Amino acid sequence: MNDKTSIHDQSASIELNVGTKLIEILYQQAHVALIGVIATATGIAITFYNEVPNTFVIGWITAIYALSFIRYLSIKKFHTSGTSLTDSIKWGWIFTFFTFLSGLSWGLASIIFFTPDNLQLFNILTLIIIAMSAGSLAALSANPRSFYFFLVPAMIPMIWQYLNINDKNYIIFGLLLFVLNFAFHSIIKTNHKTLRESIILRFKNLDLIGQLTLQKEKAELANKSKTKFLAAASHDLRQPLHAISLFLGALEERLENQKEITIVHKIQKSSDSLNELLDSLLDISKLDAGVVQVQTEHFSIESLFQTMQNEFTAYADDKELKISFSHTTLWIDSDFKLLERIIRNLISNAIRYTNKGGVAVGCRRHQGKVQIVVYDTGIGIPQENINEIFIEFHQLHNTERDRSKGLGLGLAIVKRMTDLLGLALVIKSVPGTGSVFGIELPNATSSNQTTNKISGDTKTISNEYQTDLTLEISDNTSLTGKTILIIDDEKEIRDSLSELLQNWRCNVISCASGDKAVQALKQNKTQPNIILADFRLRENETGIEAINKINAFFPNAIIPAIIITGDTAPDRIKETKKSGHSVLHKPVSPVKLKHLLVSTLSKVSS
Repeated sequence: MNDKTSIHDQSASIELNVGTKLIEILYQQAHVALIGVIATATGIAITFYNEVPNTFVIGWITAIYALSFIRYLSIKKFHTSGTSLTDSIKWGWIFTFFTFLSGLSWGLASIIFFTPDNLQLFNILTLIIIAMSAGSLAALSANPRSFYFFLVPAMIPMIWQYLNINDKNYIIFGLLLFVLNFAFHSIIKTNHKTLRESIILRFKNLDLIGQLTLQKEKAELANKSKTKFLAAASHDLRQPLHAISLFLGALEERLENQKEITIVHKIQKSSDSLNELLDSLLDISKLDAGVVQVQTEHFSIESLFQTMQNEFTAYADDKELKISFSHTTLWIDSDFKLLERIIRNLISNAIRYTNKGGVAVGCRRHQGKVQIVVYDTGIGIPQENINEIFIEFHQLHNTERDRSKGLGLGLAIVKRMTDLLGLALVIKSVPGTGSVFGIELPNATSSNQTTNKISGDTKTISNEYQTDLTLEISDNTSLTGKTILIIDDEKEIRDSLSELLQNWRCNVISCASGDKAVQALKQNKTQPNIILADFRLRENETGIEAINKINAFFPNAIIPAIIITGDTAPDRIKETKKSGHSVLHKPVSPVKLKHLLVSTLSKVSS
């Protein structure tokens, strides 16, 4: 019942809108029609002056001018009144009333300007009235009622005059004029139907566009809500993982029994698996946030393939699969790290879903471009499911959510990265036979140069925010005696981080906020060598604000800082990047933390 009522209300609303639009069209063309009426009436008055009593001519033309002026004021009032939907009916009848008066004035002309002694002159008047009636067909198609109210009083007196002339030809002509009225009726009916349908179609299109826009906004809102949810979940999960990682690092350095160290390593491996999921979520968030910057460089595809071959040979051997990489001398201009991540995900996906046969990675020059292609003899993808494989967490062949088959994020990341780089991604697949994933890149060249390009740790794009963590720590480099200020509102994080740093023989000051850190530094009369600050603190304070408070307390010193955050929300990612500080994303491994601490302090001392 409610659906029927809704449909009825929607139809009534469309009907009212259509009626209003038709009235608007009626008034839009009225100004031009008035000019034509005045010009034609003036010409007729001049023509019949002295042919009939002049008082009739003056009286008639005066009436025409007065009516035209009143109609002009009415039209002006309509355009300035801001007519509502309900007022449109009233304005429609007002227009009809004036067209009726106009029709009467032209019907009156057939009476007062009838010249039986000079019928040729009257014929001219007849042709003018017929032309005006035909001309008004287009102008009055928006409202046939107005046309009829003009046509009948304008034509009937004229037809009556011809029917009363004692001449067979004029009588026939009068009858033909009568039939012409029916022709006009058919034309106005058709024109009105066409105009009305076009307006209805326009409103339906506008309504459809509105619905599409609303659905698009809902989809965008849902996507933002999903990103916020994932970011919040990621942050909350990273907090305990971060503490676990730091505690494990501190524990490992204190253990001497190899069996106990092995257990710690297994715990760390389980923690790393969860960290892999969080890193993938971080990648998705960064790509959605638009903070990943493309850094184009010239490099050889061979160097890219060598990196992939070293990484995936053992993985393929474990599944007893063959993996091969073609040799090439082609060079391209692209972002090495992003392209490496794309190829890595495609190869990893190919091996994961291939149980026998193998995977081949190759490239070729094609129409001035280069195509990098990953072939596999895996289970394949049905054609109707091709687009679904790029949806986050959607896995066609993993309904049981087997972790060994991945997370369902690899191809979603590939799609976002290829879009970011502006690359064409081509997929061909036959279920039960295998799949081909191809990427087309521009600017392929040949070169005999060798490249020293070595892939860094690109398991997550989050490394673009980190200092180079491949820095080798020499034996004479030490954190011993360095004062490190920790600002984190979570006690477990402060305790685990303090424990780890103390194992490295650092002096540690641990606080929950920027203000408490300033108070502690006042009491200890100490200036820290470096600040480790969580990004999200209590009472809406950020780590950036806390760092600024410390720097304000030591105006003559530049204290380096590292922001450690579990946030993956796009706006937070942008904010941390703009801060200019080094950034680590939780959970942070002790090795990465130590590397970054040493690297940062080395740069400051140098």
